[in-house]
Amino acid sequence: MPDRKFIMDLAKLLIAAAWADGELQNEEINALKDLLFNLEDVSGDEWSQLEIYMDSPVSSEEREELLWTVLEKIKSEEEKELVVGTLEKLFQADGIVTEEEQAVLEEIKEGVAGVNIGVLARLSKMIKATVTERGETYKAAAQRESQIDDYIENNVYYQLKSESEKKGIKIELPEQKVRQLCLAAGLLARISAVDSDISDQERRTIKDVLSTQWHLSEQEAEIVTQISCDRTLQGLDYFRLSRGFFECTTLDERRNFIKCLFKIANASNKTSYDETEEIRRISNSLKLTHKDFIEAKLTIPDEDRQVL
Repeated sequence: MPDRKFIMDLAKLLIAAAWADGELQNEEINALKDLLFNLEDVSGDEWSQLEIYMDSPVSSEEREELLWTVLEKIKSEEEKELVVGTLEKLFQADGIVTEEEQAVLEEIKEGVAGVNIGVLARLSKMIKATVTERGETYKAAAQRESQIDDYIENNVYYQLKSESEKKGIKIELPEQKVRQLCLAAGLLARISAVDSDISDQERRTIKDVLSTQWHLSEQEAEIVTQISCDRTLQGLDYFRLSRGFFECTTLDERRNFIKCLFKIANASNKTSYDETEEIRRISNSLKLTHKDFIEAKLTIPDEDRQVL
């Protein structure tokens, strides 16, 4: 298992590579966060360190030092696979891995001893291109919709604003709390849709959780539940959903939320293995510990769990 410092050094190297030309636009920073947020085993505190690292340019000297720090630490196949796997995910973000990107991956994969400093320049160029490409989606959407953040980062919130205005419903919560509940609703609906369907009982339980946790009226909870379930079945960007919820909640709120996910999983029949594993994935994405996950799982009686 790669140690904590190795994982953090790798993440810092990718950020440093994106700073290759000394500039990162706001759209590119958001794209970089999307790409790195689900890097394996990065905790909440460590993510805060990475955000600071994204805040200002990284010198070429520091970039080179980070490259050699990472390469010199690759002692096992597991560590090599982490580096290559992370880069593959990064390069695949724009839908395709080019021949040039594949060549760099193969060079790193084949062994670190012969890797020269030229690979850093090529790596930086490609990471910058990938981040820029993903960042362009933010700009493109701006041409179609002025409320870009609402549409791209929180589909449920965007639709809720449109639907509630049409129906004359005004949710009496601060805007930040409304955004938070919409992100939560998307994740709750995701658990319900693990089996590609959302039962009436699951919808009722989602509505109950939203009413209880966010103090919504029955009508308000109904519309949020309907939108989140419909959007989830159409497909929501899981990475932005989880990152958005992480960034607007406290640790205690996230711990309590995982318990809500198990309540949804147990709404229809028993909590299945697939539902448990999906909650585990969300728990990891929200930077919670294994202990946090187990404590939440134990809120479901043993007889209601298909897997212990």
